[in-house]
Amino acid sequence: MSILDRFFGFSRSHAYNEGLALLEDGRFAEAVVILRKTVGEGIARGTDDPAGNLLRRALIAEGRRLARMGRVTEAMPLFGEAAAIWDTFPDLHWWHGAAAALAGDHDTALQDARTALRLNPDYAEARLLEAVALTGLGRSREAADALNALRESGRRVDHWLTQEWGGDGAVTADNLPAGLRDELERIVQGETDKEKLASAVALCRAGHWDEGIAAFGDLVSRRPRYPDYRTRLAAALFHRGRGDEALAEVDAALEANPGYGAAIDLKALILADLARYADASAILEGAERRGDAAGDANPHEALFSAYLRGVLDLLLGRADQVEGLFREWSNLAKSFARAEMLMAAADDLQGRQAAAGSRLLALFREWPAEPEFAFLLACHQLGSSRPEEAAATLQRWPRESGTGPDARPLFLQARLALRTGRIPDLPDVTRFPADGPDEAGDGPRLRRQPSSSAWSVLRAEAALLKGRVQECREILEGLAAAGPLTEQVLRLLILSATREPLPAEWTCDPVMPDSCLPPACALALMRGDGPGHAGLLRPVAALQPDCLLGVWLDPRFWLEPVRGWIA
Repeated sequence: MSILDRFFGFSRSHAYNEGLALLEDGRFAEAVVILRKTVGEGIARGTDDPAGNLLRRALIAEGRRLARMGRVTEAMPLFGEAAAIWDTFPDLHWWHGAAAALAGDHDTALQDARTALRLNPDYAEARLLEAVALTGLGRSREAADALNALRESGRRVDHWLTQEWGGDGAVTADNLPAGLRDELERIVQGETDKEKLASAVALCRAGHWDEGIAAFGDLVSRRPRYPDYRTRLAAALFHRGRGDEALAEVDAALEANPGYGAAIDLKALILADLARYADASAILEGAERRGDAAGDANPHEALFSAYLRGVLDLLLGRADQVEGLFREWSNLAKSFARAEMLMAAADDLQGRQAAAGSRLLALFREWPAEPEFAFLLACHQLGSSRPEEAAATLQRWPRESGTGPDARPLFLQARLALRTGRIPDLPDVTRFPADGPDEAGDGPRLRRQPSSSAWSVLRAEAALLKGRVQECREILEGLAAAGPLTEQVLRLLILSATREPLPAEWTCDPVMPDSCLPPACALALMRGDGPGHAGLLRPVAALQPDCLLGVWLDPRFWLEPVRGWIA
């Protein structure tokens, strides 16, 4: 599955999973039938929810299979169906036009070629298709103009076609090269660098990253000025944690094409991974000012770019700018869940509790089988003093999947009981990890499991509710001796002191107020102080896994999954 296939949405229907299995098994025609049913009869133009994305891949895969068998007339309806729905994707128009040209329908081929070129003026394969169609229509002079335009594209972007058909001197109707149709057929048959690129991508998707990196490296060595190859290599290196090497490759890609949107986004992502958040934000802001890639980004790329910029805005203290980045899109709770989650975080950090709650509720309703959304919604409801709503959410918590036991609903039920004055049954804290997520080294991810310290806080609250002040005090003093407390835990300690005064000599480390945590974290990231930022969040992660500040302000929550999705 590709980065975008993994990125947009979380849960899948049975039909979706069946279609995906058929697609990965190479049974493309069967996958098309299943996925058409999943998407529905009335699929709208441009639809690209997860099922739609998969249907597009299945249509193209089956069309290519037929075309490579010489059955181009059978392939055309499949390519045409995809191009009609996703009409902003130039490669879909190209495939339909290529099949039409090989079937002898040069009028259709010319129309498709020019549609693809309107969407991407430097689309080399579309220039070749245009020349083939014009030659077939007997319009040799215009075919020569198309090849000259192909050469002109080669001055801006390195491409294997511009090298093979570049030559010296202008192409005219009199010296129009032979073999244009054969070249088009060779592309359709997969005997090109494009197929080598697809093979490298397939290696990475199959988990053979070292082999995939070597294949990308071979392509880069042969076409050093082709930015797509370098960007793909950079993405693979980034996935493997080789950030400095990835940055060098993406810089080389941008040297070849300073406006290449995919490379700009990847560079920002790499810089953020290297804790250079201010630099990452500056890269994206500079690209927006220059208008780089504004016209040629497909909808998914544009949405991913908006997400990346929104994450950086959120982390760097500009939560008020996040929502405006997504004005062009609707129904993101369904089509891009993490963007909706990002806007919920921005609302929450701005004190817009009702708006944040509405977004989290929409996510939970859209993805009822996903415990992540149940967790975030229940935490928000508890934090907003809405215990009845939190109880209803916890009653609808999804069943456990095969990803291992999930202690979060038990923890939240205990938290809810204490908030409503009831004594919960608490488990033995030794069953749980001793350290918080930060100290364990893997950071707070979607499945943020409560640590033994977090359970100890609940035990202290329960002890105080029972009137066992000394027991509560001993637990809290032990936590204070281990490191800084949170504002909530300090308030619990102060509450215990109203029942039984603290010794005069008692002290604890300074506590960061909740209201100061967002600006303090933003300042640390602006300065590139990753350890300082982690230190600010560590008490929340360890002691209060239900506090959403510890989720929203952690870069890894937003960015770490992307590394696993890049393929």
